[in-house]
Amino acid sequence: MTRLAPADCQSMADLRTQIDALDAEIFARFAERMRYIHRAAELKRGAGIPANVPERVDEVVGNAEAQAAAHGLDPALYGAFWRRLVDAAIAEEERLGV
Repeated sequence: MTRLAPADCQSMADLRTQIDALDAEIFARFAERMRYIHRAAELKRGAGIPANVPERVDEVVGNAEAQAAAHGLDPALYGAFWRRLVDAAIAEEERLGV
């Protein structure tokens, strides 16, 4: 599919197609991220590191807030979203025996 810039979209259908394509890419990246979480679980289990490392959680959420701000997005919104994402990753690691 040809990627159109927002300004090049001539209709709502064009915009929706582009947004749907971006959403598919985002979910592919989330799936890739989860593969790293699964590997982290293996490494943590072997090293005796707990699933929840609060300092790292704060660092990851802080990074998300900074990235959001750098892209002109609401840091609070994306920080909250990222905290939920990290909480889900911790739950997955715990499910895998960390």
